Amino acid sequence: MMKLSHNKSDNSKNILIGISGGIAAYKIPFLVRILTKNGYNVKIIITDDAKNLVGISALQTLSKNPVFTDIASEHFDMGHIRLEEWADLFILAPATANSIAKMAHGIADNLLSTTFLSLTCPIIVAPAMNTAMWENPATKVNVNLLKERGIIVLPTAFGELACGQIGDGRMIEPSDIAEYITLVLENKELLGKLAGKKVLIASGPTTEKIDEVRAITNNSSGKMGAALARAAIFAGAKVVVVSGKVNEKLPAGCEKIIGVETALQMRQKMLEELSDADFVIMAAAVSDFRVENLADGKISREDNENLAINLVKNPDIAKEIGEKKRTEQKLVVFSLETDGKVERATEKMKRKNADLCVLNTAKSAIGTEKSEITIIKEDEIWEFDEQEKIISAGKILEKLI
Repeated sequence: MMKLSHNKSDNSKNILIGISGGIAAYKIPFLVRILTKNGYNVKIIITDDAKNLVGISALQTLSKNPVFTDIASEHFDMGHIRLEEWADLFILAPATANSIAKMAHGIADNLLSTTFLSLTCPIIVAPAMNTAMWENPATKVNVNLLKERGIIVLPTAFGELACGQIGDGRMIEPSDIAEYITLVLENKELLGKLAGKKVLIASGPTTEKIDEVRAITNNSSGKMGAALARAAIFAGAKVVVVSGKVNEKLPAGCEKIIGVETALQMRQKMLEELSDADFVIMAAAVSDFRVENLADGKISREDNENLAINLVKNPDIAKEIGEKKRTEQKLVVFSLETDGKVERATEKMKRKNADLCVLNTAKSAIGTEKSEITIIKEDEIWEFDEQEKIISAGKILEKLI
């Protein structure tokens, strides 16, 4: 008999944000809004340089708390200690090269750096700087020092920088930062657990053309695939994602992102990446059928009173991977059901030689921000109430590991 466990998460945690003087400071009100909407309590410390880049009134309004600055009378009495006692997690965003250097070398010359030295809670750093500064050997040494002390340094994004150059060093988006915050609070034990491992993820929908302008597809948003990629990056893995067309942006820090359109293209790319993968996660909504004969150009309504489209089966990518994988390789499959039948999902896991099956329903999974999942593994089942997909992703990796 399978053992059943029931899990529920709690978001009522206190987040302390430190804002240093990078241009990305203007994005932090968006981060505050996301965190408070997700149920977190937020307080903010801002440096003098950052006050020129983001409005304190906006931060106070969104956080519903006073913003702490160096001007406050309690600046160096016990203000930093009270904030340390309050915080469940500290995030420095944006983290400039200067603020990272201060943290790495224990410099305490303002409220933000003084508070940092007193912290005992988990600490996250979201770097933001020019590419040359990010790649400077001194910055690399300072970042490594923080990592060695257990501080979580988030990846940077590649793109246009404030100086007008294109390169690495951008702060990742507030929505990404918020997901990492949730991941640290819910699944901190994942940190570094997949270091040196390759995680291969299939994500998003596939699209099967009928003619040059029409297609058969589904409503998969790719949100779960993106969450799984983010959780795997957090766990230290080399992450490769094979994804259909989605609006959901895949996270910075992926080793490789391979875009595909059809199920046959997804099959080809997944098999090409399979040989050195340690974990394979089939989170994509792959079309079961494709059109047998693709029409040239656009099918004309005027020339077709009645139109019949003949469909043929697409290959079962997960089943083929299950047959080809080595014993040490682990496979996760998803079972999207309309009735939530655990028996059908369990049978699917066995039939595809998978090591884990994630059961979800169309109502709670497709295109939603949250999901309600059941994880099935050998003789044990874990049921989870509706939760953010990043939490679900963390739980999936946790059970797989």
